[in-house]
Amino acid sequence: MKRLLCFAAVFAAVGAVEALAVNVSENNGVWIIETDTYVLHFREMNRAGYSEIYPSRLLDATSLVGPDQPRSFYHSAQYDGWVQWGNAVSVDEVLNEKKTLIMEYEVDDGNSKRYLVTATYWDGAPYWKHEVVVEAKKPVVSFSNAHEPMSEPRNGMGANNEYQAWDDPIAHVAFANENGFFALYTEMGSAIAVGGWQGDGRMHLNHNDLGVQLEEGDSSDPLVYYMAAGTGDLEDAHDLAEQVTQEPASLSVDPAEKLAMRWADLKRSF
Repeated sequence: MKRLLCFAAVFAAVGAVEALAVNVSENNGVWIIETDTYVLHFREMNRAGYSEIYPSRLLDATSLVGPDQPRSFYHSAQYDGWVQWGNAVSVDEVLNEKKTLIMEYEVDDGNSKRYLVTATYWDGAPYWKHEVVVEAKKPVVSFSNAHEPMSEPRNGMGANNEYQAWDDPIAHVAFANENGFFALYTEMGSAIAVGGWQGDGRMHLNHNDLGVQLEEGDSSDPLVYYMAAGTGDLEDAHDLAEQVTQEPASLSVDPAEKLAMRWADLKRSF
């Protein structure tokens, strides 16, 4: 009976997904980004960032980061003590063409930096891209201290969060547990994993070599990195490293492929 219900759910989902593509909505300062393969909640307040990361669109999917935690995803640097970015100044939907969604997040650190983040999400791909420009409100180094960006899942999984960092084919780092994986990728720096830190561990990218001194009113060159989430394990996160820097080859996903993706997710629940 369970398998029959799952088959029915898959076929119902395929028709709905074809019409959905990439969708964004806003609810009380939380922007919900839904694609075929993951769901993200980007929070404006209480330190902006991805406050919930679901590795699939299944209704029973569990967020990979603890809901309402202020450090699940952010940028920080040590230039006047540790300074983390704070609330979003603005959030704008720049482009929504069904298969591609581009959002702009402007986040202030309450001190010398304003982060301008252009995020691109694609239908049918388990990864997305950030392009980050730092605008100096006062003299400051653009990127420093190896926490740009940083993720502390704080999901209560403890030692069940497994971490790994790799250098090839590009620098990347991920954690995974029974619910799936979340990963960071960069061609412009290095990757760091600190498993067990404060219970649930942390991971971040090091872009110190890109840091330049900015004077008031200056803007940095764009920092580009990628993220991914899925229902697999660390090996699945690693396998994506060869793909994440490329725009999906076809933004028109065949319904049969969508069925395969849905069935792959559902089989994991048996």
